[in-house]
Amino acid sequence: MIVKEYLKNHTVGCIAILSTTALTSVMALPALAQNAPASPPAAASSGQNATAIEDIVVTAQRRSERLQDVPVAVTAASAAKLAAVGIASTQELTVVTPGLSMPQTAGYSQPRIRGIGSSTNGPGQEPPIATYIDGVYLAAAPASLLTLNNIDRVEVLKGPQGTLFGRNATGGLIQVVTKDPSEKPTAAFNLSYAKYNDITADAYVSGPIADAFRADLALHYETQQSGWGTNLGTGNPAGTLPHDFAGRAKFLFEPGADTSIVLAVDYADRVSRRDVQKLDERLFQGTFNNPLFGGPFPQGGKYDINNNIDPENRLKAKGVSLHIKQELGGATLQSITAYRDTKFDINLDIDQTPIKYIQLFASSRMKQFSQELQLSSDSSGPLTWTGGLYFYHADDSNNPLQVDFPPTAVSPVPFAPVSIRTDSKMRTNSFAGYAQGTYEFLPETRLTLGGRFTYERKHSEGGEDFIVGGAVAQHTTFPAPGIVDTIKANRFTYRIALDHKFTPDILGYVSYNTGFKSGGYNLSAPTNPPYKLETIKAAEVGLKSDLFNRRLRLNMAAYHYDYGNLQVGRYFNNVQTVYNGAKAEIYGVDLDGEVIVAQGLSLNGGFSYIHAEFKSFPLADYIVPCEGQTPTPGHVVTCSAAGNRLPFTPKTTFNIGADYKVDVSFGTLEAHATYYRASSVFAAPDNVATEPAYDLVNASMGWTDLSGQLSVKVWGKNLGNSYYATSMLEANQGVIRANGAPRTYGVTLGYKF
Repeated sequence: MIVKEYLKNHTVGCIAILSTTALTSVMALPALAQNAPASPPAAASSGQNATAIEDIVVTAQRRSERLQDVPVAVTAASAAKLAAVGIASTQELTVVTPGLSMPQTAGYSQPRIRGIGSSTNGPGQEPPIATYIDGVYLAAAPASLLTLNNIDRVEVLKGPQGTLFGRNATGGLIQVVTKDPSEKPTAAFNLSYAKYNDITADAYVSGPIADAFRADLALHYETQQSGWGTNLGTGNPAGTLPHDFAGRAKFLFEPGADTSIVLAVDYADRVSRRDVQKLDERLFQGTFNNPLFGGPFPQGGKYDINNNIDPENRLKAKGVSLHIKQELGGATLQSITAYRDTKFDINLDIDQTPIKYIQLFASSRMKQFSQELQLSSDSSGPLTWTGGLYFYHADDSNNPLQVDFPPTAVSPVPFAPVSIRTDSKMRTNSFAGYAQGTYEFLPETRLTLGGRFTYERKHSEGGEDFIVGGAVAQHTTFPAPGIVDTIKANRFTYRIALDHKFTPDILGYVSYNTGFKSGGYNLSAPTNPPYKLETIKAAEVGLKSDLFNRRLRLNMAAYHYDYGNLQVGRYFNNVQTVYNGAKAEIYGVDLDGEVIVAQGLSLNGGFSYIHAEFKSFPLADYIVPCEGQTPTPGHVVTCSAAGNRLPFTPKTTFNIGADYKVDVSFGTLEAHATYYRASSVFAAPDNVATEPAYDLVNASMGWTDLSGQLSVKVWGKNLGNSYYATSMLEANQGVIRANGAPRTYGVTLGYKF
């Protein structure tokens, strides 16, 4: 209760607590502080002879700064660190990022940071956790599941980023920064083979092409032919990856010392059957899995399903961006132009039985164009500033979303084949101007003020056809009234922050930020009214410290959010919709740190506590009667969810890792291990269906030859074989879950020069 009251009402008190912690640390180490350099040269913490934790340069404030100098809660990891712990995609960042969870539904990424996230998916449903790659916003959720074979670093920014980044960064953002082409020829190749007949190949080549012109190319391919389980309805493997291909190329041209031009192109083609949805019978059997419809049907093992089709999703995405940077002498002018096109198809068995009752096919298209102009000062004086203009345009569509009912008793027209076809589209235009300045008004004390004004206009058109009959030429169509509608919104968001350096290696800060996520339309139910924007007000106090001659790094933050007008997803009667009506309170603490224990040995870890509950939600959907009566398949009521926890938000997460590296006569040996634990979560606002706490253990051991070119690594993920869900969905068909990968292990061969 004391912690809650401080977070809610005593931000100054929180600063005093963290400041006292910092000062106590300094007082406990007077000899070290006096005899050691203030900021000794950093050595890579992963190296055998490292004596100080490495500096990581981040762009959390749209300029290059040391992580420890930024008054924002950021978890950042270099490419070497991510590779060491076996993180190959953005979905796996949870094991090293306190407060981050990465639910995934039918191929759509639904990241959550400190309880802020989305429970919906589909075209136009942009999550409130933004994903950026090299400064370009990725609006399409399926395309934000990135493979990480050519990165320089990943930054996870926590809390609203509504000033410098803007739209849909209500809870924070994930920023992926890829490598720039190198000045000398380099190349790296990796080939992996793993359990379930999984084969992965990665290649990266980089170097100069001509004077002032360099380029690189990154390629990734993976296929998994054996399944985690079996589809009992078809007899085919379930939980496979037919193929996943991704490629990205960058071209860097430097016509002068003050000018750089970077052209980047990327392409992805993925067919996945890993994100299979399974009926969870712990609560009740489901509408169609009962004797009335021939059930209950056997569900098999944990990773088995029993569908009449093999569910899958297909992604094709491509993008191009042009980044021009011009040094003006005391300031830098940048232009970032980008276009992206994402096509995503899903095929699902809605009834979750081996009998063909209801089947869904959705083909969506998401196109976006963005243009940003930014002017930033250099960092030489007491005042630094950044300002810019931003334009965003998107065309999102369902073409079509179709639900098919065969001629059975459950068809809307009994014993006649029926299809409900939805065609809908939405166009978004967003304009924004922003500015932020930081002034050192006292020695080592800085004040930051920033603001952003955003105007958005969304236009939607759509309708539904109710089709009865067999062959296309013979069917009868009953079109529902279509809809043509436009909504507009404008919002001013701002940031106020005060930071102070107690010593060159200890920074304390307090901040207040606001953010919003724009409203929109339900493209899967276009005749429904639009939903409104949601808002957030966030207070935070934090401390960043490097201690013991930078052999220990400890960063912490405490925060309180007022989260209003939440956009909540629901899935009933075969249709997903979004509506408003909830208000939530969130507060908590993040901790992360790293320590060099001995030569070649380092430890790292993190902890997150999140209290996230609805303060009001009068019309929440419940899949069981509110009084706690016996659950009835298909029974849905509306009740108050006030006091309930936000979905898929664990109260606590904890991670700890160890890295060891030693040089031997025949090369270098490395060992890495990571342990992650997340507490239980609820699937939906009604807090009925639950997912228990789970643990993940990943580990690897590797050898690199004396030349540093050839390497071999054996590795394992989820070594404890924990059974956990990456997402859960409550519907009147039942509780549907998508499972994370079981225990996997393999070997990777690498060669580089």
